[in-house]
Amino acid sequence: MKDSHPLNNDPVYLRKYQYQDAANLEARIAIHKRFSTGKSEWNDFVFDLLELREGMRVLELGSGSGALWRVILGRLPDELTIFLSDFSLGMATQAVAGLTPDPRFHVLCQDAMALAFPPRSVDLVIANHMLYHVASRGLAIANISRVLCSGGRLVCATNGPGHMRDLDELLAEFEPAYRGMHAMSSSFNLENGEEQLRPHFALVELVMYPSDLWVTDAAMLAAYAYSTPLVKATISRARQQDMMDFFQQRIAQDGGIAIRKQTGLFLASKPLD
Repeated sequence: MKDSHPLNNDPVYLRKYQYQDAANLEARIAIHKRFSTGKSEWNDFVFDLLELREGMRVLELGSGSGALWRVILGRLPDELTIFLSDFSLGMATQAVAGLTPDPRFHVLCQDAMALAFPPRSVDLVIANHMLYHVASRGLAIANISRVLCSGGRLVCATNGPGHMRDLDELLAEFEPAYRGMHAMSSSFNLENGEEQLRPHFALVELVMYPSDLWVTDAAMLAAYAYSTPLVKATISRARQQDMMDFFQQRIAQDGGIAIRKQTGLFLASKPLD
């Protein structure tokens, strides 16, 4: 399985440029949060599926700056142990600053392919929108299975092959040299993710998040575009204002820009002993 762009799972590039801090990730989060057409906010949707209970030990991989937890903080059980793990020191540092005054949180900087946890030591692993970045997903998924207790669960989000395709088409119209999928998730997506999880999990269920985008801010959409590796590699940053003007013309013409999404979560359970 090949990614739409080779930088998507190049660990040097990802650490040094794409995720040296939370800026690129937050540009993407911001547009989904502001312009989503979904009935429920993404973090609320995820929270309901986590099924958190008192005493659970939770590990989030690719936790970034801890954005999920800052939103749902007031709804967490008091007796909970949460390990936030990211392979980017910059991301982990931001999570420390935002969450570690709360004794439930412990922040780690580690790679999903080499988890520093004993076998059967956690009840729940969360891996949202990150497995497609891992160089060896098979190794990472095996590690996740190893650290989960009997009956433990993995919750992992990804996108479908048509995710944000409308934005791809707009970008190709703006710059004909732009080619290929804008979405970064082709190596682990809604179509091929289950077959990668099946060797280690007894039950794998897909739950879709019904939402699209109706974007009315050209500057935010351009910032989103420039947060992705393919746009950075194809379209000079000097053209960002031109891109904003291009988007603004469409917004003025139609009242907004409709962008269809395909996002869901796999809920996977380990077999009981």
